[in-house]
Amino acid sequence: MSLTGAEVLVEGLIAAGVKHLFSLSGNQILSVYDATIGRDIELIHTRHEAAAVHMADGWGRLTEEPGVALLTAGPGHCNGLTALYVALMAESPLLMLSGHCPEAQIGRGAFQEIDQAAAARPVSKASWRVERSEDLEGDLSRALELAVSGRPGPVHLSLPSDVLEASARRSHNAPSNGAADAVDGNLDGVLALLSRAERPLMLAGPAMGRGQRWLAVEALAKATGIPALPIESPRGVNDPALRRAAVCLASADVVLLLGKKLDFSLRFGQRPFFSEQRRFIQIDAEQSELRDCVALRFCADPLEATRRLVEMARERTWNSGSWRSDVDSLRVAAPAEWDGLLRPAASPVHPLGVCEAVQPFLDDGAIFVSDGGEFGQWAQAGLAAEIRLINGPSGAIGSALPMGLAAKLAFPDRTVFVFQGDGTFGYHAMELDTALRYGLPVVAIVGNDARWNAEHVLQVETYGADRTVGCDLRETRYDRVAEALGGYGAFVDRAEDLPDALNEAVASGLPSCVNVAIEPAAAPTFR
Repeated sequence: MSLTGAEVLVEGLIAAGVKHLFSLSGNQILSVYDATIGRDIELIHTRHEAAAVHMADGWGRLTEEPGVALLTAGPGHCNGLTALYVALMAESPLLMLSGHCPEAQIGRGAFQEIDQAAAARPVSKASWRVERSEDLEGDLSRALELAVSGRPGPVHLSLPSDVLEASARRSHNAPSNGAADAVDGNLDGVLALLSRAERPLMLAGPAMGRGQRWLAVEALAKATGIPALPIESPRGVNDPALRRAAVCLASADVVLLLGKKLDFSLRFGQRPFFSEQRRFIQIDAEQSELRDCVALRFCADPLEATRRLVEMARERTWNSGSWRSDVDSLRVAAPAEWDGLLRPAASPVHPLGVCEAVQPFLDDGAIFVSDGGEFGQWAQAGLAAEIRLINGPSGAIGSALPMGLAAKLAFPDRTVFVFQGDGTFGYHAMELDTALRYGLPVVAIVGNDARWNAEHVLQVETYGADRTVGCDLRETRYDRVAEALGGYGAFVDRAEDLPDALNEAVASGLPSCVNVAIEPAAAPTFR
């Protein structure tokens, strides 16, 4: 029996273990929708294309398997590009499939015709258009492999509607070998340089800071006694989640970069964040990311290199002294002045009061998802969780709610808390409707200071308090938005009322919005 291109695509996704397609429907992908009927793959139909890509991103980061987003052509494709950039910067394995105008009509002014592959190329690891139905199977295999190999990241395929609708012969081609270069460098030299250092430090890039990759980094830290820090925030060396451990960067004499770019987040390795005498070692999957200013560098899969380093390090004797414990202690220690910010009866609530109410849930295994902005930075600094998902190095906001839905889909037995400011909540608030339709009861905590506070803080610092503009929002009852959609809503303006509101939200079994009136506090700094 012959299959259409759409059927070959769906069969290929199922064979690769894909269980969910995060999507928003449109003309050019209806053949794929039809091909999923009765098959072991579920369409998760979102309210905006960017939300579909954010869900695929969250799935990819949490499961280390490619999340797959399916968008329609033209405007639908373009709506997903910002979310694709978020995934690229977070090094998240993701495949974005976009419907496309018919191959036979390209160049003739077809409906919603644009060069989608070119538009997606700057915000993806690879991007191309499938030109023939018989290429679908091989191109899909190649794209899925690219998404997880080397430095993980998003890959895009454009799918012309006539390619999807035509009869297709299955190619049965073996997947291409997209693995990163084998470890090919002087690992003995890496260990020798680290062993001679007095204050060595390891910095892990976004992908190396989570899942199996982070476990490998932790194993290397245990074998050598060298402290390791994940760098996944757009604030980089000023990441509040690192607390005072960030000040140790300037004391480090040898810094091993494991899949971490020497970019803006590390202030390009310059003073005052790093000492002039520091020496960098860089292991990266991409030759283009290796910098001439580092003492030792080579191109290799950072995960494989780290695992090899662990094996070799166990054969050496390491004298780390108290350096690692000092760094680790600074990373978890809360500033003494924080105690004075916790006032149970105060109204509005300080962001740390929200953290204090949520931490017991995280201690019991709840998942923590956080957006950016000042409220998000307080949450990232004030909370510790086994599973943690943040907006990432792109600095974009708005992804937390759809990523929270992906977290609930991946871990249905865990409670999921999503932290967002009031401005950020507005990006994808309607995904509470998606949560209701698919039974994904996340708890969205909105820090409501009626302000775009991150921009307000920057304007005050840069131009003065009398020159702020475009920062004000209304004291909107976002909890009632959740109620109107059929979810649970609660408004809280005192910290002492938060535990009851959170317990009721979790017990409701519904997608929830706990709208908290908070102080417009600038994010914490530790330098």
